[in-house]
Amino acid sequence: MSLRDRFRPASAPTADPRAETRAAQALAAKRGRAPIAPAPSAGRSVTAVLKPFLKEGGMGINELKRRWPEVAGDSFAKAAPDKLVAGVLTLKAPGALAPFLQQQTPLLIERLRVAGVKVKSVRIEQRTAAMRKGNIRPLRKPLTAAEEAALAQTLDPVGDPSLRSALMRLGRAVRQG
Repeated sequence: MSLRDRFRPASAPTADPRAETRAAQALAAKRGRAPIAPAPSAGRSVTAVLKPFLKEGGMGINELKRRWPEVAGDSFAKAAPDKLVAGVLTLKAPGALAPFLQQQTPLLIERLRVAGVKVKSVRIEQRTAAMRKGNIRPLRKPLTAAEEAALAQTLDPVGDPSLRSALMRLGRAVRQG
């Protein structure tokens, strides 16, 4: 017997052709699965506990505006809720804060749901500067005492005090501008 024949196996074991297929299927079924399931969401757990205590109708926009800092938290306190229509909450946010808030919307939605607000999504609108309160501009220079007295004398026949004060403001603005 030659050395070559000694190390060559006498007969190769015959493999079952279906065994290879079954092994590939078993490996494919287990591929990509996590060995341990992730923990459940804290928001869902808290919601399950608090749901019986919350009102059925949910929180409206006026109540949400009143309680906004405590519901939304410190990171969203500078934004202001504007409207809530069909589950879409619209927020007004300063320009620099809007991209940060956009990234944090899943957290905000979870907080709102725990508080009892029926919200599906959040829409953020940027505003560049603080909005002005009202349309009254400050007076450039005050009226002189003589001009003020003449204006008051002109409005003496008006009996209603609220109408009289509105007409005084109008008269000052007209005289000024």
